Amino acid sequence: MKNEYYYNEAVSRFYDPVYDSITFLKAGLEFYLEEIKNTKGRILEAGVGTGRIFVPALIAGADIYGVDYSELMLLRLKEKIAQNEHYRIWQEDLRRFDSGMSFSLVIMPFRVFHHMVTIDDQLKTLNRIYNVLDEGGKLIFDVFNPDIKKLVVSRENELEYDGEYEPGKKLQRYVSVNYNLAQQLINLKFKYNWDENGIEKTDEFSTVLRYFFRFELENLVGRTKFNLEKIYGSFNYEEFSSKSAEQILILSK
Repeated sequence: MKNEYYYNEAVSRFYDPVYDSITFLKAGLEFYLEEIKNTKGRILEAGVGTGRIFVPALIAGADIYGVDYSELMLLRLKEKIAQNEHYRIWQEDLRRFDSGMSFSLVIMPFRVFHHMVTIDDQLKTLNRIYNVLDEGGKLIFDVFNPDIKKLVVSRENELEYDGEYEPGKKLQRYVSVNYNLAQQLINLKFKYNWDENGIEKTDEFSTVLRYFFRFELENLVGRTKFNLEKIYGSFNYEEFSSKSAEQILILSK
């Protein structure tokens, strides 16, 4: 990628209160925790972030590990787990990741793959994950199913979160979105306003995401050694259709 992926202090600090409020993420959390529960052997969460899935899985007894490119997100995660469990966490680029370990299951949840903007990035990521999987192991990841009607409508400074990040401390997040249809890119800008001991503060963060269509994904997987077992349309294991909001891929080695 030209601009290496990172999160700034505002994103990592307020990630949990913002995303804990999003309903569909709860379905995704339950889906991945169930897949982890049904897996024997080591598990890797690729794009582990602040540990929204990792922490409850670890508490439930899973032999789970995590990798993420963002140092700030991993600092948040490490605050949530015992220091003697920090060895389970790596700061590394997924396109170059090699832990020296193998895993029965790798999950790449909540849109991580959208950050792989170029085909080269996408293939490098998939191939790296393939190399750390046990024989017969699985990779499960999700991307959203693009809504054609939304791809032609830009959004500017829409309030998408209005709440508290700590008791009595207000937080707002605004989002601006515009689309590059020729390159299948989404340009996102987040603006955070929050109360810091009675002082109003603000910060912004911008990133670019790539969106994917179903047969584009199938062709991409076909360029790797993975077997594409299934594409689901929801976290309830529904068949993929034109009305599906999600594309959940199950790949096997």
